[in-house]
Amino acid sequence: MPGLSDNGENQVLNEIYNSGAGTFPAADVFISLHTADPADTGANEVAGGSYVRQQAAFDTASAGVIDNDANIDFASMPATTVVAWGAWDASTAGNCFQVGWLSTVSGLGVVRTADQTTNDIQGVAHGLVGDDRVVFEQIEGLTTPTGITLGTLYFVLTAGLTTDTFNFSTTSGGAEVDITGNGSVIWRKVTPKVVNSGDTFRIAAGDLDIFATE
Repeated sequence: MPGLSDNGENQVLNEIYNSGAGTFPAADVFISLHTADPADTGANEVAGGSYVRQQAAFDTASAGVIDNDANIDFASMPATTVVAWGAWDASTAGNCFQVGWLSTVSGLGVVRTADQTTNDIQGVAHGLVGDDRVVFEQIEGLTTPTGITLGTLYFVLTAGLTTDTFNFSTTSGGAEVDITGNGSVIWRKVTPKVVNSGDTFRIAAGDLDIFATE
């Protein structure tokens, strides 16, 4: 996560390599909101209030990017915190095709043997500050550092923070997560959106940018 769900990956492959055998949505997709990692299934969807998925139109893809061409409004929300979105082929149930975090900043994180003593993530010029929220994603074919749980939303710690390294905790200002093995990951800064009961949550036109990565 983020990216195409397991179902979405299969549909894209079938569409391209099996002569249009993928079962893509027949109309504009429905966008969902999530309170924690949607994983590959669209889990942790918002519930309560008058929340429902919203059908949304997108512009024509260009340079590997597509975005929503009008506001997407979720009226009368429950009190919650939104951290991610999903794309579905139905207003309820249905098939999840893609998910993503509320994030525009990411980078490479590396743990070497010397970093384990101080539980450091090496991230050159990462730009993170204390209490920023980060998640980690696996890099295909590489080992994830032992101690990191993929998809967990962590807090960046102020203590020990440098230009090129950071520590993290499961709670604000809490104990460092103990890293006991080397490896590499993608770190992603997530910007949670706190929603009050009855509020309208808006994704403004052009703000939901979806990338086809190379």
